Amino acid sequence: MPNGEIGIVFLMKKWVLGLILLLVLSSLPAFSSTPPKPGSTCSKQGITKTYKGKKYTCVKSGKKLIWDKGVVIKSPTPTPSTSLSPTPTPSTSLSPTPTQSTSPTPTKSAYNQYELTKIRAFQNIISSLSEDSLKNVLLNYKISESFPDELASLYRNQVEYASQLYGSFFKKPEKINIYLYTEKDEKYLLSEKLFAQDAANYARWFKAWSAGVDREHNLGLAAWYMDYPTPGEWQGHAGLIVYSGATSISLRKYAIQVMPHEYWHVVQDYYFRKDWEQVWQKRPNKTIEGQDFYDLYFPPTFREGSANTISFALASKSESDYLDLYRYFIEEKKNQTEVKVFSTLKSTTAVETALKNMENRRNFADAHEASYAIGSLLYEWVIAEFGFDAYRKLIENQLIGNSFEDNVKASLGLSTQELYKRAAPHILAAFQQ
Repeated sequence: MPNGEIGIVFLMKKWVLGLILLLVLSSLPAFSSTPPKPGSTCSKQGITKTYKGKKYTCVKSGKKLIWDKGVVIKSPTPTPSTSLSPTPTPSTSLSPTPTQSTSPTPTKSAYNQYELTKIRAFQNIISSLSEDSLKNVLLNYKISESFPDELASLYRNQVEYASQLYGSFFKKPEKINIYLYTEKDEKYLLSEKLFAQDAANYARWFKAWSAGVDREHNLGLAAWYMDYPTPGEWQGHAGLIVYSGATSISLRKYAIQVMPHEYWHVVQDYYFRKDWEQVWQKRPNKTIEGQDFYDLYFPPTFREGSANTISFALASKSESDYLDLYRYFIEEKKNQTEVKVFSTLKSTTAVETALKNMENRRNFADAHEASYAIGSLLYEWVIAEFGFDAYRKLIENQLIGNSFEDNVKASLGLSTQELYKRAAPHILAAFQQ
């Protein structure tokens, strides 16, 4: 809000002895009595308003100036980072900033059993964050000039917040490259080896965005831990692409979790990628194909599903926000008729069958797409029932034994069949809401 002095001079009529009253109003308060409405127009890019612990910023969206959603004001957390491209000045607050609840789990009178399990998982994940973990994360941002400023700030804050958890998995400081690009960067993305491998997928979305279609989506751009660009020097690579005119309001509701989801794949890769080629060469069955061998260790429900489990928690500001985000997500999946497995989830036995079928993408067409929802519920249940440290073991033990089955036995003390059977009621409850 602009500050200044307003001189107001009232000149009374001449017969009142020429009395002059001068009032000077100076230094207007630094906060507004009412918050600006997110998405409503504002007057000047960069101006801010503070209300009840949240700071709202006037940002440019296309040709318009609008108020953003606001971010919770917290003390800044120092995070080592180096930007190699023009980037907006990062906010000192984290957005979104989950409420780290220290209160007891709500009673059954407030939530049903399904919701209680979800809240317990959320609390277990959030309580595992620690600023000490930041010492193991060296962030390097590469952000396109065409990337919306509001979203760049949001995703940077998400990355820095997620690093408080992800850094605890790294054994030493690791360089993590974060990429944020738009359809206006298509030529560059096609020329860069790191991104060109998925060029066909990007081109399809860029074409749609240019035609005014599907602009509510943001998409993963990078999600690896690999020795690139210098052979032998391993680094993390995570990022996304978005329509250049997008805002946090124009994107679909659960787009908020895409950045921490892609970043989580770096953590998963960290525990197997360096040794994967050696494991592949030593495989007992030389006739098995690459995708089948990969799925043997990393079924889609684990790879994509558990990445959603983590990212949904880190993208939620509170327990109620977490429940709302999942409610929206699952409802969309139930209406996604092209993924036929969702409509089959009418009993716990059907859920168990679906989980077993989804272990291999080649043998089950719905495996990959369905894994995001069904897998996220599976590992939400694991974290709620066994704690986050048990899930941590699943990440660390990814190459133990000869299959994912061996990992589950070593990490959780049960078979995958037992895991599916025990988690099935929770998954079923989600689709019966």
